[in-house]
Amino acid sequence: MNKNRIAKILSYIFIPPVMNVVIFILFALKIEQTNNRFYVILSAIIFGFLLPLTTFIILRKQGKIVDDDATIKEERTVPYLFGIFFSVLAIVLLNYFKVSESSVLLWISYFVNSIVLISVNKIWKISAHSMGAAIPFAASLLLGSIYPLVFAIILLLVACARYELKVHTMPQIITGAFVGFIITFLLLNLS
Repeated sequence: MNKNRIAKILSYIFIPPVMNVVIFILFALKIEQTNNRFYVILSAIIFGFLLPLTTFIILRKQGKIVDDDATIKEERTVPYLFGIFFSVLAIVLLNYFKVSESSVLLWISYFVNSIVLISVNKIWKISAHSMGAAIPFAASLLLGSIYPLVFAIILLLVACARYELKVHTMPQIITGAFVGFIITFLLLNLS
């Protein structure tokens, strides 16, 4: 199997919606009280995975996004706007069910990161994939154990894959990872 094919597979496996579900499942299992786990996982599946992925697929079928990597930065605006909207819905849902502050703050991190992403995207395309891998990496620092190492490795794999596919330059990849990590780290650790 050639490097390009491996990079493509890694890019599909570690899309931001998948990473969202994984970190929220870990938060639900490690941080949440038993009665709140369902709501945290449900929010990730619906607002972090199913709705964003469905939106992207619909936009692709309508021809509003020309390829699976959304290589044209202007095509990324609509999915990012939907991401912001879905984050707000998740925050409202989790506040309603009174889950832990950490789970709500993680959703707020996705919200803030999406706003930064859409703002920067107006002038420069940064990597949503690397941001989507850096957010769970920063969040996993709260969980300890082996999780930060696993997410750091995933972040490196994603960065290499996006670079290999020539979807982003190294500065775009590093910026996406840096912004995602810093915003998430600060929100979860300084609150």
